[in-house]
Amino acid sequence: MTQSNPWSYFWQKGAKASFLDDSSRLPAYQMRKFWFERMDESDVKQPMVDIGTGNGIVVQWLNEYAKEKSKKLDVQGIDSAQLNSPDTDLKLQGDTPYESFQLPSNKKVGTFVSHYGLEYGDMAEGLKNLNAQLKRGGMLIALVHSKESVIYKKSEAIYDLMPSVIKQLKKSVVPLQESLLKHGPKSIPRSALQAQQILNQFVRKHERNPSFHAMNFVPATKHLLNAAAEGKDAESRQVLNGYMDSLNAHKARTKTLLKATEQLGDMDETKKQFEAAGFKKVTVQQVQFPESGVFGNCVIAFK
Repeated sequence: MTQSNPWSYFWQKGAKASFLDDSSRLPAYQMRKFWFERMDESDVKQPMVDIGTGNGIVVQWLNEYAKEKSKKLDVQGIDSAQLNSPDTDLKLQGDTPYESFQLPSNKKVGTFVSHYGLEYGDMAEGLKNLNAQLKRGGMLIALVHSKESVIYKKSEAIYDLMPSVIKQLKKSVVPLQESLLKHGPKSIPRSALQAQQILNQFVRKHERNPSFHAMNFVPATKHLLNAAAEGKDAESRQVLNGYMDSLNAHKARTKTLLKATEQLGDMDETKKQFEAAGFKKVTVQQVQFPESGVFGNCVIAFK
């Protein structure tokens, strides 16, 4: 949890993507389709490098595109975090910040792609390097965050709620846990009953808040308090510690997302950053998927 890059722990657990979960089938389909369409409409040069690849979901999609379209794509992914992809066939390289990336033997890149990756690095320095590493006529295609996007708005809401959740854990959950472990469920003191009441009020206050449900507060606290009531000291403390670690790790990652989006600015500011790095014919367009909403901006730029 104390690693300098908060995403390393996330990727090393084997996560497929930072922007998808079990309820994201439609956005996953739409994002995959987004990249298929970009490949169809672009004369992409080889080799291709995915910036901020994580565990390689975009590299996987591009390999699937090549197979379905009977095309040959040479795709690899790089990320500044440490990686652990469940798909060992993907060409991925962790501990590799794009600000200083270059291919072996001074070979040039044909196309850079990025799916929520560029904005997590130092764009002023990084974009200049990417431009330098591109072949003449090469291009960059990136889907980046925006303040209008569903992902940003959800992340901001969770980040804003997180201090209250952590405070509630310390204020009511921990005292109630300690009381249950010490006295059992049938003879807990008045102070513990008051903690229970405060906890119930907190849950009722947020019961219709999607951000609150996304944090799994109720399942986690139920588990650890039930374990405490049954005298399972080690299990109860393990759940509490694991949940606190999860919240702190999520907070650290979310902070980088919010900071990354701030760095991009609005669409005009994003365009100016790419132009300042030497890119030509820069276009920035909002990306909105039917039924799913806005998912950021698409940047296309050339050398």
